[in-house]
Amino acid sequence: MTTSPPSSARVGYVAELAYKTRRLVEENATQDGLGRLTKTVTFDVKTLESLRGGPGSDAGKVFNLVRGLRKEIKDEADRAPVLQPLKDRAERILKDLENCKTTGLAAMDLLAALATEKDAAVKAAKDSGLSARAFGVYWTLKDDKALESAGISARDLAQAVETALACFPNVTANADEQRRFRATLYRPLLALSLEERARVVDLVVEQVLAET
Repeated sequence: MTTSPPSSARVGYVAELAYKTRRLVEENATQDGLGRLTKTVTFDVKTLESLRGGPGSDAGKVFNLVRGLRKEIKDEADRAPVLQPLKDRAERILKDLENCKTTGLAAMDLLAALATEKDAAVKAAKDSGLSARAFGVYWTLKDDKALESAGISARDLAQAVETALACFPNVTANADEQRRFRATLYRPLLALSLEERARVVDLVVEQVLAET
């Protein structure tokens, strides 16, 4: 009868495998001509499709696409409220790849869907007339079932957030303004249950304070 290795040994093995996979992904990115010594790739549909047909491993391409999205958020802070939720999902895709929970090809497909969503979000943000933070709220909640069932427009909620931000310009750094800002968010959400109201308010505050 074969004896299974101790639990601690299995955990150590999995951790080592994840580390080696992560290193392999990064090394492939460099070897494919997409590494740290070259220009960071742009995370968009056009770039992703051009990479699909090019040489190199899918794992390396995934790494560099996610790195490109990180750089875009860092360099263009005004887009962060819109792009941060997409970046969080892209990071999870990369993490799954590093942990051998998905393949490079599947990860590329998932990033393609994110890139399409990102391009649509950037265009919609430009057309909305809202600030980046208020639009981020709209984009996050536009398909929220609880809001829809209660007849609350995500666009109207985003406009209310815009108005509140004008009243509390230091909300990202001032605890008192954060408290008062949060309180104003409950008014347009009275049609929701108490639990759903708290959930949506938490989402809005998290979105507004993201990457600050």
